[in-house]
Amino acid sequence: MIRKSLILAAALAAVSAPAFAASHARDTFIKEQDVNGDGVVSKEEFVITRDQLFKAIDADKNGSLSKEEYVGEFKARLEKRLAASTDPAEKKEEERVRQMRQADVRFGVLDSDKSGAITAAEFAYSGWRMFVTHDTNKDGTVSAADPVPADTN
Repeated sequence: MIRKSLILAAALAAVSAPAFAASHARDTFIKEQDVNGDGVVSKEEFVITRDQLFKAIDADKNGSLSKEEYVGEFKARLEKRLAASTDPAEKKEEERVRQMRQADVRFGVLDSDKSGAITAAEFAYSGWRMFVTHDTNKDGTVSAADPVPADTN
């Protein structure tokens, strides 16, 4: 187990793309969380990427995510995606407003103890729910072998 963790840590260190929040779409989830490129996201791999993401968002390194840190990180990714979009300006603005509203709501949901900050445990739990959701065949990994319900992905 230690050797596997060291291999995963080395693979993570070699990855230049940032980790993202746990996606609701299985294939996107795999693309974003599969740091070693084998097409499978193991529990260990996911825990490591989720922890790295938390640490990256925690700009002041106090062990929790303020609303400014959480929403700010999301806004930076959103702005990058919107800048690359060919949609008309008014459509981009509508999406910006909608997505930022949702980010505020997500912060409130993830801050389950209503402390005004997202703890590492709250952040990990929210991601873990997505891992379990995508592991539809319950084999402890997320891969193309996990059937996708008809209304997602």
